[in-house]
Amino acid sequence: MNEVKLPFSARLTFTLLSIILVIYVAHIGSGIVVPMMFALLIAIMLLPVVQRLEKWRIPRGVAAILAVLLFIIVLVLIMIMLGKQMEAFISDFPTLQQKLLLVVSSTQDWVNEKFHVNSSDQLSYVEKALMGTLGSATSFISQTFLSLSSLLVFIVFVFLYAFFILFYRRLLVKFLIKNFREEHRGKLLTVIGSTRSIIKSYVGGLMIEMVIVAVLNTVLFLILGIKYAILLGVMAAIFNIIPYVGILSAAILIILVTLATGAPIQALQAGVVLFLVHVFDSNVLFPSIVGSKVKINALITIIGVVLGNMLWGIPGMFLAIPAIAIIKIICENIEEMQPWAILLGDEAKDKKVKRLKQKNSDENAAG
Repeated sequence: MNEVKLPFSARLTFTLLSIILVIYVAHIGSGIVVPMMFALLIAIMLLPVVQRLEKWRIPRGVAAILAVLLFIIVLVLIMIMLGKQMEAFISDFPTLQQKLLLVVSSTQDWVNEKFHVNSSDQLSYVEKALMGTLGSATSFISQTFLSLSSLLVFIVFVFLYAFFILFYRRLLVKFLIKNFREEHRGKLLTVIGSTRSIIKSYVGGLMIEMVIVAVLNTVLFLILGIKYAILLGVMAAIFNIIPYVGILSAAILIILVTLATGAPIQALQAGVVLFLVHVFDSNVLFPSIVGSKVKINALITIIGVVLGNMLWGIPGMFLAIPAIAIIKIICENIEEMQPWAILLGDEAKDKKVKRLKQKNSDENAAG
């Protein structure tokens, strides 16, 4: 059968139209796409638990329910642990707000006296500087607390989707296989296996990294005598998951809260602690724990985070890296899309992985 090869301009047009269509569908369908993606990540993480339960002759449906319930129990325990500090923070919020306004007012007077910049100009500069960071973070927090019912509905649907993905996983795989011709089914199974392996390793490593960063932040905040140390330490670790933007948003919020609850020197110390922990995390924890599980270059990472925020807000920033990782795996296994895999990948990491694979194969051959 002869295949018609389209000219470059036609292929480029179809590619751009496909990208625009995918982005448009992802945007308008965010109400179902976002919880489905979170559910997929949770299902991949819980799959080993379900498989272990099934080996113990527990029915698949019961095993899926037990795995999801176990995950919910862990989350509830974490929320209970943070509950007391959260209650104290909410009850103290009016006082904190007044104290923060006094700090801001005194800072404005000092800047006006030293640099002759009036208050309105100062507010204009600060608003422009923080529009992309503090604005997004505070908007996310306000939406979380003001739209509690929507958040609860979202969480319920995420866990429901996760349960059904675990329960019908074989059916879903069979559906995908039936949609491909025989000669392509091997690549399809490779894509499914690689996606499951990389996402499980990446998300698992990210959770371990988050726990370590939360412990480091909390211990150092407690040593410095910062109020709400546990709450702020955990919050900074959660925001740290968002590449580049997360740590900046966390630093601004924590410095503001510390200014309102303690001395200015403590706010400075909190900022220094966050910076040092972030440096340690970026150069030691992340490379050693998460490693090269997701080989994506920094430019694509930043673009992905920005696009995720534009499409789905803060949840999109969390989902950007796993989504790009899945796209990269698909592109690597489709010959026509391999140039896109090269664009998404990190050349240095790819070479390192190839050297390690070659070294392992040489050692196995020698053995």
